[in-house]
Amino acid sequence: MASAHIISTQIRHVRDAESARALFATIAALSYEMVALAYLDPDRRLLGMRHALPGDEAAAEVPVRLILRDALGMDAASVVMAHNHPGGDPTPSTADRAVTRRVARALGMVDITLMDHIVLAAQGSFSFRAMGLL
Repeated sequence: MASAHIISTQIRHVRDAESARALFATIAALSYEMVALAYLDPDRRLLGMRHALPGDEAAAEVPVRLILRDALGMDAASVVMAHNHPGGDPTPSTADRAVTRRVARALGMVDITLMDHIVLAAQGSFSFRAMGLL
C-alpha cells in the first residue's frame, strides 16, 4: 500500500456522498482495481489520503490494520473508503459488503466512523451510506 500523505486537491471538505465521489473520481476509469481512503477531522476536513498501488496486496484485500494505523496516526474522526470496479458496474459484490462491515466494525472499536464506502465505475457509482448500508 502506498504511504499516507496530505494531498493537494480542490476538495478540502467531504460533507456527503457527492463530495466523496468527486474526491475519488480519478480512480473510476482505471483498468485495475484500486482502493483509496480519505481521513477526515471532526469537521469532515480532509487530513490525508492513502491509495493502494496496482499489484499491491491491498488491491485484493483491504488492510484493516493499516486503515486503523493511519486513522489513529492522523487523529481522524472518520474515514471514507472508495474503490473502483474496472468492469464498469458499480454494484457492490458480496466481498465488498463484507469488507465494509469489517472496516466499519474495526474503526468503531476506536470511536472512528466509516462515513461511506463509494464504489466507482464507468456506469456510475454506489454509496453504501446513501443506500442505508452504513
